[in-house]
Amino acid sequence: MDILKHLNPQQADAVGKTDGPILILAGAGSGKTKVLTYRMAYLLKEKGISPFNILAVTFTNKAAGEMKERLEKILGPKAKDLWLGTFHSTGLRILRKDGQYIGIDPNFIVYDDDDQLALVKLCMSELNISDKSFSPRAILSHINQAKNEALSVNDYAASVDDFFRQRVAAVYKLYQGKLKQNKTLDFGDLICEPIRLFQQAQPVLEKYQKRFRYILVDEYQDTNRAQYILISMLSAVHKNLCVVGDEDQSIYGWRGADIRNILEFEKDYPDVEIIRLEQNYRSTKNILAAANSVVERNIKRIGKTLWTENPDGALVTYQMARDEHYEASLLFEKVEDLRRKNSLSYKDFAIFYRTNAQSRIFEEHFIRSGMPYHIVGGLKFYERKEIKDAVAYLKVVANPSDSLSLMRIINTPPRGIGKATIDKVSSFGAGQDIALFDAFKLAMGKGLIPRNKDQGFIAVIEKFNGLSDKLSIHELAKMLLEESGYIKMWEDEKTEEAEARIENLHELISAMRDFEKGREKATLADFLDHVALISDIDTFEDEHNRVTLMTLHSAKGLEFPVVFMVGMEEGLFPHSRSINADDENELEEERRLCYVGMTRAMRKLFLFGARERTIYGESRFQGQSRFIDEIDPNYLEIISPNHSTPLGTDFKSVPKWEQGGLNEPRIVYDDFHDNNPWKIGIKIKHPSFGIGIIKAKEGAGEDAKLTIIFPGSGQKKLIAKYISLVEA
Repeated sequence: MDILKHLNPQQADAVGKTDGPILILAGAGSGKTKVLTYRMAYLLKEKGISPFNILAVTFTNKAAGEMKERLEKILGPKAKDLWLGTFHSTGLRILRKDGQYIGIDPNFIVYDDDDQLALVKLCMSELNISDKSFSPRAILSHINQAKNEALSVNDYAASVDDFFRQRVAAVYKLYQGKLKQNKTLDFGDLICEPIRLFQQAQPVLEKYQKRFRYILVDEYQDTNRAQYILISMLSAVHKNLCVVGDEDQSIYGWRGADIRNILEFEKDYPDVEIIRLEQNYRSTKNILAAANSVVERNIKRIGKTLWTENPDGALVTYQMARDEHYEASLLFEKVEDLRRKNSLSYKDFAIFYRTNAQSRIFEEHFIRSGMPYHIVGGLKFYERKEIKDAVAYLKVVANPSDSLSLMRIINTPPRGIGKATIDKVSSFGAGQDIALFDAFKLAMGKGLIPRNKDQGFIAVIEKFNGLSDKLSIHELAKMLLEESGYIKMWEDEKTEEAEARIENLHELISAMRDFEKGREKATLADFLDHVALISDIDTFEDEHNRVTLMTLHSAKGLEFPVVFMVGMEEGLFPHSRSINADDENELEEERRLCYVGMTRAMRKLFLFGARERTIYGESRFQGQSRFIDEIDPNYLEIISPNHSTPLGTDFKSVPKWEQGGLNEPRIVYDDFHDNNPWKIGIKIKHPSFGIGIIKAKEGAGEDAKLTIIFPGSGQKKLIAKYISLVEA
């Protein structure tokens, strides 16, 4: 089999050059997954590299699964020996095998977001930090960010410079202590702890460096500092590091991704070979050109120009409705019209929005119309109360030291173990420096609490802990939920809601049975790892014939024949946080997010906005998004139906005192009808300061005051008529 003959010249180049550092700049829809898959196949079949010597890291289980499936078609069973998975699953695998060298119990449990938040609240309570004065979520966010940057408890404490961060440092220290006591890790630890392992156990690092002769990393633009360090350590010996990414699709800065990792890859590896994948196989020429014209305004780019052999297709369409209800009505009319005229299915349509709150109006319309729909990012299966309870039971069976999970289910169903009893036993356990489960057993033995309080519960947990390696996981779960009385608790309730919960519990058992298929010996720990690492996008399925609704951030990696991007208004998209930020990076990330949304569309792309929108109970007049103005007009059609805003209308916001008694004008960006060439978002060249980007503008015409960001000189406020500018 000639692997390279299935690829275009740039793809073949990216696959065939295997040694040394390689940066593959893979534009949207350019066949990135195919290239990664074929590169691994080429290493195995053409170069004779053992699967044992290859590490491939992705960002989602979905991407990893897709690659494994393709590789199995090319290579057969040999593909199963590859170490291919997400960053977190890779870290988890390393720690399961070698974490004991730094004191990590191999049977550790991984805490999810809800578990983390519950633990932060517990720490705050013990430290007498009021959740009315400090948000537990804000504190957790800072802890997660510290781990994204690979900052230990001591590193973070040394960096604090204000009272809030001092409180965070105190919680962080206690939080890490409780994780260790509970024999648990959180997501950040799955990256930070392997780094600590490699720093403190040099032979372990050398073992993995020797093993992984070839390392491939997908979506490199989304890596954070900790992930960057981990990959740098693993690749330091052979330096056969291939990273694939697109700086124009870096949209996760808010959760720790550092675009500098891809922008400065050439600085880290001066002998790097850069290969650009610029042929797009997904979108029409007009959609692609429109998207390119937006993202090209960003300064922080390595640079590439996507092109396609696909047809020109329809122009991108923009429509501004009177309000969000008309926006939804226009969209529904368009869906039904396109369905009838183009023989499309509901699953061919997707609606993208900047914030989850925008979905409500569309959901109401879907319910009234009976049109089938699916919201990605709603309440996930594993977030439902009954499923989290059941998983907590399984966690305690797998790891009785997990006090957080124990507290969740020790009195569910009711066993007469109230808060006073739990507090008493917790204090006793803390004094003895033992886990809560052991504290209950010891307290009961010493007569500190009545034996009938928890004897049956403890017996059940110990029984199934002993059976965990003797029963299949679905059998164990079924028996555990029955003998603990958990299923009966819902059966006794005799309500429709309780019946639905029981059905979900049966579905959990089915999920376990499915998980066991194809695995020689699936353990309870394996399944709990699977549940902890699964993400919403991993569960996305498009077999059902229904319209998909999701945030723009969730849309990355997907594609649809017809895409609607709604809420194209200044302050909503781009979000007000990015507009008001001093750092131009946030606005550039919003622009990349717009580009990502536009390039999900295969055949048709519609952009919608509302002139008036109710936000937080207040009706606001909206200015159109600057991103509309940034689209090359050659690829944009602006439509103005009777119930939308007429094109001749000035889109500038009405002063607040005309909106119903408010007493100050509200300035909203909109220079749609300003003939002055200096628009927000464009690149300009100044004779002294060099290349910059216009961030804000006050006034119109030559008297306009421009706020311009110059990377080398900072932010400048200049009056248009007094400066000599040219568009860059």
